Amino acid sequence: MADASTSGPKRIRWQVNLIGSFRVIDLANDRDCTPSSRKACGLLAYLVGRGGRAVPRERLAGLLWGRSAEEQARASLRQALCDIRAATDRDEPPVVADRHHLWLVAERVRGGGLTHVREEDGDWRPFEDLDGLSPEFDDWLAMERGRITEMIVAETANWVKRSLAHGQGAKLVPLIRRLQRIDPLNEDFVEYAMLAEYQAGHVGGVRQRYLEFVERARHDLGVEPTKGMTALEEQLIDRLTQDDAPAAAPVPERDGVLK
Repeated sequence: MADASTSGPKRIRWQVNLIGSFRVIDLANDRDCTPSSRKACGLLAYLVGRGGRAVPRERLAGLLWGRSAEEQARASLRQALCDIRAATDRDEPPVVADRHHLWLVAERVRGGGLTHVREEDGDWRPFEDLDGLSPEFDDWLAMERGRITEMIVAETANWVKRSLAHGQGAKLVPLIRRLQRIDPLNEDFVEYAMLAEYQAGHVGGVRQRYLEFVERARHDLGVEPTKGMTALEEQLIDRLTQDDAPAAAPVPERDGVLK
């Protein structure tokens, strides 16, 4: 079996969106190269999850075509691989194969996170349109969604914290709203949202983010916001309503935030 690390030039060519609808983007020209076959998309999604490790053809055939006869399942796998190559690039595809295995050419592919999700996507789950390909695939997808969500949220939250610490909140407002869409009851995300609105100079935005959380916490959990969150909201609004408050004020000191 060939080593994926030697399978072509070491440059990122393809982006596979991990959140929302499954999409493959050619970064060379920003073209949508998503295969039309849902099972070809499922095959590529699974190989992305394997991160470049080789997967036996038998396992892939069983995962997506387990209820077909063995020969038919193998033929369907070959067709799905052809569909991926036809939709992307036959000379530099994101997936390669030998007689016994398929694998992702990992150095050609990156995952797209929250900054690449489309507003029209439904609930912003990972690979949200790939349910129902097979019972075996659905079992894998349920576990993979948990792993991807945890990874994407942690990476994005860490980046947001660093950016807020450098006073870049004005450009972070839409991204933080996306974090909140995934986990609307996460108090850290609410605080990030208020801080971003504060750095953007939006008094109404600070208040709105706070009130949205208060309403959801009361409705979903039957609880009130913490004293610390209420104090932060009051502090931010107080600073922004001072006559000499700068348009992009620095982050106030707050225990537990941005540490």
